[in-house]
Amino acid sequence: MFNFLKRKQKDPKEALKALLGGYELQSFPVAVMNVLGMLRDPHSEVKDIADQIQMDPGMNIKILRLVNSAGSGLATEVSNFHHAVTLLGRSRLESILLTYAVATTIPPKLDCMDVSRFWLAAARRACLAKHIALHLHAATQAESFTAALLQDLAIPLISEGKLQPYKALLNKWHANMEADINVMEQELLGYDHPTIGALVAEGWGLPAYLIHAIAGHHDLSEQSTAEPAVRLVSLVRYFDEDDGTERLLKTAEKDFGIGMKIMEEMLLKAFAEAEQFADTFR
Repeated sequence: MFNFLKRKQKDPKEALKALLGGYELQSFPVAVMNVLGMLRDPHSEVKDIADQIQMDPGMNIKILRLVNSAGSGLATEVSNFHHAVTLLGRSRLESILLTYAVATTIPPKLDCMDVSRFWLAAARRACLAKHIALHLHAATQAESFTAALLQDLAIPLISEGKLQPYKALLNKWHANMEADINVMEQELLGYDHPTIGALVAEGWGLPAYLIHAIAGHHDLSEQSTAEPAVRLVSLVRYFDEDDGTERLLKTAEKDFGIGMKIMEEMLLKAFAEAEQFADTFR
């Protein structure tokens, strides 16, 4: 298997072109890049960051919806960004902004599956990872949430160029709960979606923790570059008839020491939160 972390250093955009047949990675909107730059600048004032977000009406409305969704974890609703930046802090606001930025690059319609299924599964993973992280490694809650939400960002990109064979692959994967999607992708395409996702994340200049988490999210072993919560929620699948939760419950107990009753409670709470959070992408 192509190992992202051990590959020779090269331009990730050029690597994507080579793997995806000339694919050109879209850039984030200028407004997003401006705000990200301010968030990463310790000398930027909170008021100036909030003012910059509010200058773009579309970004302002969308991010406020994300902030006020159940997935953000805020106890009270906020109505303006000056309040939001104060409550969330720079790190959590950056995670939400990255979520918005990536969402703007995902096609509004997917031919490999209903786009609402894609975002619901992503939201379920994110909300569940937040609860699991609180249980296993509380300091990484925000990072686990974002990494779980974005772990499959490459799937829509791969399906655009390899629609028919990739759609068939996803259906075959869903039909066999023991199947390894990475192995199936390697056999069909010569690469897998964690590799592509990590290259995309690197090309966008996303934080190192996100690049590593996306690269290792399907590796359930302790050697994985992803946090335990991110690895475990990768078992959540796209279709309701077999959404992966049965295997997740067994794996959580056997490999991560989380009892089934505790895990079932997390699942119920997280999946309820995910319904609202996924609505922000529809």
